[in-house]
Amino acid sequence: MIQDDIINELQYIPEAKLIEIYDLIHYFRLGLNNEAEKQIPQENNFEIDKAMCLSALEKIKQGDFSSFSEIDDVNAYIEKLRHEIN
Repeated sequence: MIQDDIINELQYIPEAKLIEIYDLIHYFRLGLNNEAEKQIPQENNFEIDKAMCLSALEKIKQGDFSSFSEIDDVNAYIEKLRHEIN
């Protein structure tokens, strides 16, 4: 396995240089994590969160309009959510 090969190679690097290798690996990994985090939201930007839509519909059914202050026509909004879910 490649990790074993890397660990084996580390045995031949002088102790004083290991910090440079560590920094390289550490920041490389952080960069990979950062790239992965950036890609996830971009792929899901336009997906509809059905659970969130259903939650909104449930609140509306219960007469709780507190989180819908920018909605002018609640009935139209409900129909739009129903259409998006189906």
